[in-house]
Amino acid sequence: MPGPVVNGVRQAGAIGSVAPDPQEQEAMLPLVAEGCIRLILLCSGDVLMARLRHTTDRDGDHAYQLLRPRLVRSAAGPSQDGQSSWVLQPYLVGLTSQQNLVLFKGAVASVLEPDPRLLQAYALETRQECPLEETPVERLKRAFQEFTETFESSQ
Repeated sequence: MPGPVVNGVRQAGAIGSVAPDPQEQEAMLPLVAEGCIRLILLCSGDVLMARLRHTTDRDGDHAYQLLRPRLVRSAAGPSQDGQSSWVLQPYLVGLTSQQNLVLFKGAVASVLEPDPRLLQAYALETRQECPLEETPVERLKRAFQEFTETFESSQ
């Protein structure tokens, strides 16, 4: 079933009216919510961060539903630790009252894994639980555990 589209029903009334504050309406999304948080590089060059779900458009073609999208912009200068810093801004704020949108597959250049610090900042701003960052040793332990479980279940 297709997800909501950008040209949906207006919730804020007439032009010039103030849309409700999105932070007041957003409920906490649990860690087990459908979809995963990803960086989305658009063909336009913009970079978005959102919870990404796979869906279809009106014609049944592959599309992406973006929940709570934020525009990722580079901050003016590097952070205190010398690394580049980023700013998350609401996407399409002032243009529509909708919080979620569907992007056609042709609009997406790439889907990327976000930096853990950016992921944490996004999760806090959009009220979503996100997985804690794993160290390489923890990832290796988890992969080994999954391997042994599948090996034991096949015997």
